[in-house]
Amino acid sequence: MILHAYGDSWTEGQGFNLDIEKKLELKDVSNLHTSSNYKNSELNTLRKNKSWVKPLANKLDIQFINNGKISNPNSVIFNSIIDDITNDIIKIDDFVIVMWSSSLRDYTPFLPKNQWISWSVKHLINLPNKFINSYKSDNEKYDSFLREYKSFFLDNLFNQNYYNIVNQNYIIFLQKLFEFYGIKYLMIDAFDKMVDSPNKQDDITHLINKKNYWKFDSKTIRDFLIKTNTNCFESNETINKNPTQHPNEIGYNLISEELYNYIVGNNII
Repeated sequence: MILHAYGDSWTEGQGFNLDIEKKLELKDVSNLHTSSNYKNSELNTLRKNKSWVKPLANKLDIQFINNGKISNPNSVIFNSIIDDITNDIIKIDDFVIVMWSSSLRDYTPFLPKNQWISWSVKHLINLPNKFINSYKSDNEKYDSFLREYKSFFLDNLFNQNYYNIVNQNYIIFLQKLFEFYGIKYLMIDAFDKMVDSPNKQDDITHLINKKNYWKFDSKTIRDFLIKTNTNCFESNETINKNPTQHPNEIGYNLISEELYNYIVGNNII
């Protein structure tokens, strides 16, 4: 059995130790987050060994593959899992954990140029101008229109229920796929809820297997860490002052313990 973990920076292990990470960033190639060399860099390898994935695999006494990647949107996580199942990388006796990212990172079909909205809900609340000013072209008149439209969009058109509909479909498709292939699995919300108070007519959460979804619709892993230990985040700033922080090594170990207890307590594997 192999543990296959999918997610974004919270799965890759970013933030485990800012001092060490900054030193390694200077040693590694420039622009690490987009370089093709980053996947095999010393920083990437160390992050994956300090994430929650390795200590959880050790507790379960199984091997692991950490597929977490900084900035991953849910659409990429979703399709990566499908590719790995259909290409026989994930096998029938394996165990898959999906730690979902923020819905706001997915490309939106109703904005031009495959744009997305924000890194997370808290980023959007705290820094709406990053979305409003995110696109620049050689046409300043069009850029001016787009900035105005994005501000209008946030005030008049943004609708969480759009993401509720999309995310319920992501979840249920993968759930059915895992069940069809006989693959054991667990899903988790990292820092944004995948489904948040859906409209009654769009609520299909009764189709979601809650046993295989840690604290579905009630808590994110970020919520768990804040309640458990406020010293488990990457920065010396308080979580209230800087709410978009990653876990540090203490935090990642707490996540592994929590998930291990949930997996064993619910006979997931």
